[in-house]
Parts: sequence; C-alpha cells; structure tokens
Amino acid sequence: MSWHGVTTVARLELRQRARASKWVVVLGIWFAVVALVSVLSYLALNDPDARSGAAMYDVVIFFVLGLGMLIVPSLTATSINGDREHGVLATLQTTLLTSADIVLGKLLAAWAISGAFLVTALPFLAWAWVEGGVSVGRIILSVLVLMLVLAVVCALGLMFSSLTARPVGSAVLTYLALGALVFGTVIGFGLSAFLVNDRETVRVFGVPDDFYNQNQPTYDANGNPVPGTERVATRADCVEHDQVRDVTHTERIWWMLPLNPFVVVADAAPSEPPRNVDTGAGFTPMRWISEGSRVARVGETGGVRQECWVEGPADAPLDPTEAAAKGAAVWPFGLAFLLLAGGGATAIANRRLRTPIRRLPNGTRIA
Repeated sequence: MSWHGVTTVARLELRQRARASKWVVVLGIWFAVVALVSVLSYLALNDPDARSGAAMYDVVIFFVLGLGMLIVPSLTATSINGDREHGVLATLQTTLLTSADIVLGKLLAAWAISGAFLVTALPFLAWAWVEGGVSVGRIILSVLVLMLVLAVVCALGLMFSSLTARPVGSAVLTYLALGALVFGTVIGFGLSAFLVNDRETVRVFGVPDDFYNQNQPTYDANGNPVPGTERVATRADCVEHDQVRDVTHTERIWWMLPLNPFVVVADAAPSEPPRNVDTGAGFTPMRWISEGSRVARVGETGGVRQECWVEGPADAPLDPTEAAAKGAAVWPFGLAFLLLAGGGATAIANRRLRTPIRRLPNGTRIA
C-alpha cells in the first residue's frame, strides 16, 4: 500500500463523480433544505433568553447526520460491485495498485464527498454561534465527531459492496445495518428496560402523600371547594421520606445507547441550556438525547431524589442522578465502537479484493 496509490484511486473516483452533474443539483438541494430548516428554527424560537442559536445548532447537526446517513451509503454501497459489474475493477486489479490502495482510495473519495455536504452546512453552524447558546469549541468537536461517524458509514457501505455481487443487495444491507444502529439500539434499550425493573424503597425529598391526605378541601353542596379550606404546599413542606416505587436500573443496559450514531454525535458536544429556565429550552433534540443517555448510564444512584417541585423558601438537596450525569459522558464508548466497526469493515473489504481470486459468487464477472 502507498499513499500515491490511495490518492490515485481517490482522484479517479472523484473525477467520475464530478462528471455526473446530478451531484451539483444534490448539493444545491441539500443547501436549500438546511437553509430552510435553519431559518424556520430561528423564526420559531427567536428569544434571547432561550437562545435560538442552541436550537439552530441542534437542528442543523441533527439534519446533517440524518440526511447524511441517507445519502452517504449511496457513495460506497455500490462502489466495488458496481465497478466489477462494469468491468472496471478488474482493470484496476491488473495494475500495480494493491487491494488496500483500491479500498482506501474509494473510502477516501466517498469521505471527501460526504465532507462536502458537511461544509455546505458550516455557514448555518456559524449563524447558530452568532445567535448564542453554543461555543466554537462545541461546534468544532461536533463537526469532527460527525466526520468520523460519516467515515464509518462509508466503510460499512464499502464492506457490503465487496461482499455482495449486486449493487441493489449491498445498498439494502447497508441501510439495514444503519437502521439497526439507529433504530434497533433504541428499540432494544426500550424492550430491555422491562427486564431490569425492580420494586424498591427509595429516598425522596418532596411533599409526602400524607400532606395531601390531611389537607383535603371542604366541598359545598354544589361540589365546589370552599375557599380557605385547602392549604397549598410550599417548599417548606418538603421533607425526606421513603417511598416504594418501580425502579428501572438503566445502568445495566445503557451500553446499547452509545452504539447509536445520533447518541455519539449528540453527546460529544450538546448545546447549552437556556439562561432563563422559565422560557423553556426550545427544540434542542441533540441536548435531550445527550442528557437522556447520560442519565441512563448513571441509572439508580441510591441517593436522595429531588422531587420538591413547589414554590416557597426551603433548601433542597442536589439531585444525585443529575449531578452524576453531568460527568458521565457516553460518546467516547460509542465512538470507539464505531471506529472499531469501521476498521473491521475496511479490513473485510480489503480481504475481498485481494488477488488472485480463488472463488467468486455465481454470475460474477471478472472483466
């Protein structure tokens, strides 16, 4: 393998893609869709307290990853078997290029094209930074992680392209694999939650049930509560007490979530919460995914649950789950898994292109 061989194959792939004018149209449509979504996000939450930049940041990253996982597989899922079907692959294999040169060159070209889609979205990420709610460091980290995830998607498509004889089969298998990572992990986590659900005694800081039982209002003949007969709970009425509840130990099954590319990207650089919590956090799906996955990793900490949600003066203990979740990042585990999967997929594709070829599927042509 040589860098010259890899870049040679990459240039050939890029020139072949550039000849097709449809990619210019696709990039234009992509830019228009991201622009429309960004403008709508800005108009829907143009509040300095809620910081519309956080919503724009989350929506743009969410869209780039979601649409990228729909478009990027088409770059590599038909790359090898498509060239074999047209008699191009055999010509490359008779040159001094090694199988690693061909595989890595195709992977580099597909990754560069996917990077072009990401570059078109950078102006809108810069717009989100100007609006506030997200730092430059978060944007850079999210873009880097997103690029690595797209590289893994390219590698998976390249592997299935080398394993199947027909481009249609490799495209279907690639989308099924991505569907398993995106939807299968969430479904598996949700179904497994029933297996880790126990009935336990937990410590709660809040208004006890006895308070509401002892302060029931008096009703008149018409069934309306009599004014002054009901006392509203305040934070001064919050006390620590024990309650028997159903507890789901998500700390036993949290490892399913980091396998999801959306969780990896969302948790790597989540947007910041709004400055004024009364205004709401807007539509920030990536931050919600990050918080949910971190809370799932922490699970049941065994500390005092903070459930004092009434007004009034009283000191409340810090919720142990929320405190622990702030430092319980899950994206390093997920990124390590995806990179390992991408490396394995590239190795399989390299092995399938080694010459001489001893066995081929039925109906597969050499040249």
